[in-house]
Amino acid sequence: MYKTYIMHYQPLVERYNFVINQLYSNEISNFEFITGYDREELNQSIIDKFYAQDRSLHKKCSAVSMRQGENYEYQEMTLPSISLNIKHIEAFKKTLEQVEEYSLLIEDDCRFLQNKIDIEEIILNAPEDMDVLVIGGAFDHNICNYISEHQGSKDSDTYRYLKAAHPSTNTTSSILYKKSSVNQILTHLIPFCLPIDWQLNHICNEAQLNVYHLYPYISTQGDFRSTVND
Repeated sequence: MYKTYIMHYQPLVERYNFVINQLYSNEISNFEFITGYDREELNQSIIDKFYAQDRSLHKKCSAVSMRQGENYEYQEMTLPSISLNIKHIEAFKKTLEQVEEYSLLIEDDCRFLQNKIDIEEIILNAPEDMDVLVIGGAFDHNICNYISEHQGSKDSDTYRYLKAAHPSTNTTSSILYKKSSVNQILTHLIPFCLPIDWQLNHICNEAQLNVYHLYPYISTQGDFRSTVND
C-alpha cells in the first residue's frame, strides 16, 4: 500500500542508526534510503539543473508561506538545503515508478511518538480526496489554519484529519503522498528556488492539492542540530 523513502545525508551515521531504529520499532519494512546528491557531490552543472536563482520567481514562490506583515527578503539557498530538495525530487521520481499507491517521505531525524504505528490504517481511514497527509512535524497543529475536520471511519476513531488552508505544511519531516498527486508536485518542483517546506507550500497552492494533517500527530523531529544552513 505504501513505500517509505528516507532523505539521508550519509556522513551523519548517528542519524542513520536513529532512523533505522525508528523504522524497525514501527514495523516499517518497505523502505529505501535516498543518499545521492550529498552536498559534497553537487557541482555547478547539477545545481543549475535543479535550482533557479531567479529573484522574481523566488518572490512569487515565497508569497504563500510568508506571514502577514512579514517583509520579503531574497535569500540564496545553501548547499545542504539544495541537496535536501534534490533528494525529495529523487524520492518523488521513485514514487512514480513504484507499485504502491502511497509513499511516505521522512527525513533522517524523524522521530515517531510511539511504537507500532499502523500507517496502513491511517491511509485506509483518510478522506477520499486526500492528496497529501502531514503526519507530524517540528511544530504544533497551530502552524496552519484549517478548513474542515474529518473523522476516521466507523471502525476507527483514533485519528482525525484536518484539511489545511494554504500554506499547508509543517516542515517536511514526515509526509504521506498519494501517487496520483506526485506528478503535479514534480511539475512545480523543478526548478526550485526555496527550501523544500516553503517550496512545497507554493506547489500545493498552485496545484490546489488537498493537504490534510493527522490529529494527533504521530511523529516529530529528533533532537539533532539542523544542518541545512551549514
